[in-house]
Amino acid sequence: MNIKIERAALLPTLSLVGSVVEKQQTLPVLANLYFGLEDGQLTIVGTDLELEISETLEDVEGDNGAFTVSARKVLDICRMLPDESVINFASSGDKVVVSSGRSRYTLKTLPAQDFPRIEVTSFEERFKINDLNLKRILEKTAFAMAIQDVRYYLNGILFELGLNTLRAIATDGHRLAQSEETIQLSVEKLRQLIVPRKAVAEITRFLGNVEETEITVQMSRNHLRMIRGNTTMITKLIDGKFPEFKGVLETTMSATGIQVNRGELIDVLNRAGILTTDRFKGVKLRLAEGNIAVTANNPEQEEALEEISVEYDGEPIETGYNVSYLIEAAKAIAGDTVLLNFQGNDGICILNQPGDEVSVWLVMPMRI
Repeated sequence: MNIKIERAALLPTLSLVGSVVEKQQTLPVLANLYFGLEDGQLTIVGTDLELEISETLEDVEGDNGAFTVSARKVLDICRMLPDESVINFASSGDKVVVSSGRSRYTLKTLPAQDFPRIEVTSFEERFKINDLNLKRILEKTAFAMAIQDVRYYLNGILFELGLNTLRAIATDGHRLAQSEETIQLSVEKLRQLIVPRKAVAEITRFLGNVEETEITVQMSRNHLRMIRGNTTMITKLIDGKFPEFKGVLETTMSATGIQVNRGELIDVLNRAGILTTDRFKGVKLRLAEGNIAVTANNPEQEEALEEISVEYDGEPIETGYNVSYLIEAAKAIAGDTVLLNFQGNDGICILNQPGDEVSVWLVMPMRI
C-alpha cells in the first residue's frame, strides 16, 4: 500500500499518538504505531494495552491497507524533515519505505492484524465538557496524585459524577486537591471512577486550548473514552476504592481566611526551602499577630527565617509542613491572593482561592 501526506499534517498526530508508546514493551508490536488507510481516511493508533490514542486524518492520498511501524523511528524521521516536506509511505511485505525528496528510509513492519486494540462493547453514561473546563480542573488537582504508591488506587484522579457536576479529587495521603465543573448529566446516584496517572497526563496533552471545543466523555464499568473531533482516547480505569476524604475537609479550623499574596508566598517558601534536604522537605509555619514566620533547618545546623505580613490577631499557631506541597498547592491557585486556613497547632492547612467555592487544597502536617 502507499500513503502520501504532508509533514505539517502528520507530525502533530504522530506526536500525540506516539506519546502513549512505552520505551519497554511486553510485546514487540506495542513499540509500533498502527497506520490504516480506508477511502482517504488515515487512522493512526498507539497503545500500551492500558491506554489507547487514535486520530483520523481526512483526504489522504493512497491505497487502502494497513501496517505497523516503529513509533520512535517514524516520529524522529518526520520531525527531522523540512517543514514543507511531503512524505510517502510504501509498504510491501515486512518493510515500509518512508521517502521525502532525496531522503529514503526502509523500516521493518509487523502485521497490522497483530496490533492490539482496546475493545469496549458499550458505554453506560456520557456527558460533554469544554476543553478548558476539563483542563482547568486537572491542572488544579493532578499534582496531588501519588507516584507508584503501593496503594494503587491513589495513583490517579478520582472523577466523582453527580447531578450536573464533575468533581476531580487527587491525594497521595499527605495532601489533597479538589475541584469541580458543571456539566449536563442526569444520574440517579453518585458515581466514582479512578483514572490512572498516565492517562491523566495524556488527557492534558490530548486537550486543546479552545474553550468552545467540546469533549465527549463516555464511561463503562472498566473504561473511560474521550472524543475530541477526530481524536479518541480510551483508558482502563483503576479497579479500587478511593479513600474517604470528605471528613477531613469538614475539619473545624481555628484561623480562617488569612489573605496572603500568592507570588510572595511562593517566593518565601522557595527561599526557605533552599535549606531543606531532598529527604526532608519540612518547614515550620508560625502564625502570630500580624505575620507568618517560615523557618527551615537542616542537619548542618543552618537556619532560614522568612516573614510575611498578614492581618491576624488570634492565638499563635505553629505547625510543620512539607514545603514542596505548599508551593505546588499555591501554584495551582489562579489569581493574586491565597486564603490560608489553619486547624491549629500541628493541624492541617487548607488553601482556598477567593471567589472559588468548589476548589480546595489541603496539606497534612508533618513532625519537625
